[in-house]
Amino acid sequence: MSLFSTRRFQALFHHVLRFRPQALAKGFLLPKKLHPAHEGLSPIHRDRLTRKEGYQGLLPGVQDVRDVLVLICGHTGRDARCGIMAPVLQTEFEDKLEMEGFDVLYGPVQVNLGDKQRIQGETGRGKTTARVGLISHIGGHKFAGNVIIYLPPDLKMGNEPHPLAGCGIWYGRVDPKNVEGIVKETILKGNVVADMFRGGIDAEHKMLRIGGYYLITPPSRPNTLNEITFVPYGITTREAISPTSFVITAVPRTPNPSLPYLTPSDNRWSYPLWSVEFKQPEVQISRHYTPLPPLSTEDPTDGSLRFYIRTVGDGEMSNYLGRRQVGEDVFLRGPHVGFELAERLGEHSRLVFLAGGTGVVPGIQAAKAVLEASEESSVDLLWAVRKREEVQKSAPPRQSSWKFWQEKKPTPLGTEVENPSPVTKRLQDLKMTYGDRLRIQVVVDEEGTRFQDKDIRDAIAASPGTVASFNAGCRFHDQSMHVYASEFALSDGPGCVCKSSEGTTPGKNLFIVSGPDGFIEHYAGPKIWLGGQQTQGPISGVAGYLQKQNPLLARDWLVLKM
Repeated sequence: MSLFSTRRFQALFHHVLRFRPQALAKGFLLPKKLHPAHEGLSPIHRDRLTRKEGYQGLLPGVQDVRDVLVLICGHTGRDARCGIMAPVLQTEFEDKLEMEGFDVLYGPVQVNLGDKQRIQGETGRGKTTARVGLISHIGGHKFAGNVIIYLPPDLKMGNEPHPLAGCGIWYGRVDPKNVEGIVKETILKGNVVADMFRGGIDAEHKMLRIGGYYLITPPSRPNTLNEITFVPYGITTREAISPTSFVITAVPRTPNPSLPYLTPSDNRWSYPLWSVEFKQPEVQISRHYTPLPPLSTEDPTDGSLRFYIRTVGDGEMSNYLGRRQVGEDVFLRGPHVGFELAERLGEHSRLVFLAGGTGVVPGIQAAKAVLEASEESSVDLLWAVRKREEVQKSAPPRQSSWKFWQEKKPTPLGTEVENPSPVTKRLQDLKMTYGDRLRIQVVVDEEGTRFQDKDIRDAIAASPGTVASFNAGCRFHDQSMHVYASEFALSDGPGCVCKSSEGTTPGKNLFIVSGPDGFIEHYAGPKIWLGGQQTQGPISGVAGYLQKQNPLLARDWLVLKM
């Protein structure tokens, strides 16, 4: 009997086990009306196969499902595969659901028995609730892990009904690495993953049939870059930087004369910070990557995008991209707009961007946008890399004027670097365009150089700005308002509410930290997970220490994490 063939979840507790099991089937699980195929049965036989509401009273406490249910086959009686996989998947689903902002509940469901004693249990804390549990055999040991996702009938996606509300979706061959994709695509977005789909029942008890990659698709799928669906891009070049890092160029398979990230009037990028998502189709996960700004000699209207990627340990996405070769496809979705720099800077003009590894890419984006916007602006870009080849393709000769390998402190990077890496070429291009308004410094981990507190303090003090003016509660300039903000553009709402006073200037200078999680945590404090997304979190680390030492930094500078 299929566990998702009914809209009700039978909350059976120890106190009701004395009732006959037939009450469950006859009161809730049997259909109200038989299929026409059963018309040949005798009236008595047909009566036995239909639901009888009178039996429902024998099972007090049964109620409509209000939680997202993840039901995992943990059967071990005939085959160990489901039993081995199920506990691992259970833990993974619980972790990923909590990470996405669900209130994962354990133990019995709290039910109201009217004048009878209430069954005590968890009810959640106002967030969308979910439960993950192991169930008995549902067929197909070879498909382990077997997972049924049930979305309650009243589930919402924002203010709209969830596309799969009331549906049960059955997946097979689910590995722990697939869990994040299932949570994001099926539970959060209402998409059914075709590669793992074994079957399903909709809210009307009809069988779900899949006709495309996802069960739920727009009437016409766009084939050019957009924020809703993933579209194919072909890899045209791949430039190796180090054994673990490279730059790829991807071109849309379908040319688009109206690229969504370009301003039609001048063909410049419309957003100071933006990214796209790459999809890993093997495990149905996506990750954001920031495109490198085009060189001054490159034409952005051809639609090509370049990405600086480093493969990381067991990182599913980075290793997947590491395996993609020239001529193969990748799938992109976007653009996704990042922090509004102009609104936060206001009439201020200083940006200090501290980047670790590939985190330099949004730094290049931000530097270009800030320097392009005002001739009064200046930028310090501090770039920390693991190995020398991230900056230069080969070791500089001993007679080089750029004694990069000999310095035990940050080294300025200019146009004189020999054999520059593809990323360094873009930094040099910016340097040639903006001259002394852009200062770039580099440290290399394998050379024993680091950015110390003094280096950051000196960069911030290099060009003293005017006194900032901001009001508490301004979502653009109050640091405390950023604790729960993501790194993406704010949703529609009030603009800056700051009122300038004599001797002050609206806005704040910006100190932005970008890179791996450990790098960000060291220099600015960790990000935090809230409501299914990473948010800025409070400021600590080196930046927090400098703010305590010099309160003027907290007043005049806004710290952001990417």
